[in-house]
Order: sequence, then C-alpha cells, then structure tokens
Amino acid sequence: MTAASPTSHDSEPTCDEAPTVESTPVEPTYERVDLDRYVVLDDGPIGYVEVVAQVFVCYAGHPYPRAAEIAQVYDFSEAVKTVIEYVASSRDPKLSA
Repeated sequence: MTAASPTSHDSEPTCDEAPTVESTPVEPTYERVDLDRYVVLDDGPIGYVEVVAQVFVCYAGHPYPRAAEIAQVYDFSEAVKTVIEYVASSRDPKLSA
C-alpha cells in the first residue's frame, strides 16, 4: 500500500502564485488617423492627441471638430493617459448633498 502525496503540480495555486489582473499593465489604445493626429480609444473613440511641434495637444470628445482641448504635454504616453483619465473622471457619477 502506498500513500499518494500531492506534488507541486497537483496542488491548487495560492494567492501568491495566482496571476492577478492588476499585475499585467494595460497599454492605452490609440490609433494614427492623420499625419499628426491620433485617436484615443476606450470601447470607441474618446479623444485625440495632436502633435504640434514639440507639444502634444490633448482633446476630449468625438468627433474631432467637436472635441475640446484639455491639456498640452511634452510626452506622448502622458498625453494618451491624460485623455483617458479626463474622460474617465467625467464619466464618474458625482456625489451631491
């Protein structure tokens, strides 16, 4: 008679071993739509980043002619992040007294 003992591949993963969604960085989604313009996507277009000399101009809204300028930054990834955060904060329900 032999006793079967579980080995590492037989055991359930612990919380420390299981991969988490938060540990995987999610890249912001954007797409080039013109020579110097990118659309920022989050389940559809939410804004734009336009390259103007050494500055990235951030716009929130869609379509482009109706989008509002919200910021100017010096880093492209920061520009995309700015658009996403601005739109996300405007979607959050506001608490009222």
